[in-house]
Amino acid sequence: MKDVEDLLSNRLLMVARLVKPCESIYDIGTDHCYLPIYMIQKGIIKRAVATDVKKGPVQIALRNINIFGLDTYIDVFVSDGISHVGQDSNIIISGMGADVIIEILTEGIHYAKNANQIIIQCQSKTERLRSFLWDNGFYIEEEALCKEKDKVYNAFRVSYCGVKQIYTEIETIASKKLVKMHHPLLTDYISCHIRKLEDIISGYKASNVVFSNEEELKRALEEINENN
Repeated sequence: MKDVEDLLSNRLLMVARLVKPCESIYDIGTDHCYLPIYMIQKGIIKRAVATDVKKGPVQIALRNINIFGLDTYIDVFVSDGISHVGQDSNIIISGMGADVIIEILTEGIHYAKNANQIIIQCQSKTERLRSFLWDNGFYIEEEALCKEKDKVYNAFRVSYCGVKQIYTEIETIASKKLVKMHHPLLTDYISCHIRKLEDIISGYKASNVVFSNEEELKRALEEINENN
C-alpha cells in the first residue's frame, strides 16, 4: 500500500494527531480524502465516512481511495453538515471558517452533543468559534498549533460536557491551555491577532471612533507574548 503521509499538509497532520484512536470517523468537508486514508494507514482508525458538499471533491476522494486500495474501508458521498453521523460518533470538521463550522454545529447540535470527540480546525475567526463552543456546553480537551507557509493554524478536540464555560475575551484568542503549553508558535499566533487589532485601531482613529477595548485587548496579548 502506498504511503499518503507525504501528501498531507502540516495542518492536516496536526488534525490527525488530535484524534483519539477509534473504530471509525466522519470527515466533514473531506476534499481529497487524504486525512482518512492517512489515519487508516497509521492505525488511528479502522474505517471512515468522508463527505463534502460538492461533487468535485467527492469524485477526487473516490479516485484517491481507489489509488490507495481502501475502497472497502472508506465510504464517500455528497452531504451537507453532520445529520448523517451516528450515535457516539467521532467527527472531524476542518478547513472551514468559523461561521460555516458554527452553522454546521448549530444545525446538527443533537449529533454534536452525542459525539465522542469532535476535532475542529478553523481557518478564520477562531475566537468566535471558541465562544460558541463554550457558550453551548462544549469542553475543549486539547489544542494544537502548526505553521504552514506563513500562517499559524489552530485546532482543537472538543466534547460536550453540558456546562457553559466562563471566559474572558482574551481567552477566546489565547486560551489558558495554549498559554500554559508555552507553545513555540504561540508568539507568532498572537502576533497575527495583534496586527489585526492595530489595523482596527488605525481605522478607528481615522474615523474618530473610541477604541479603548481594542487597545486593552492588544496590551493583554502583548503581555502574554512577553511572558511566553
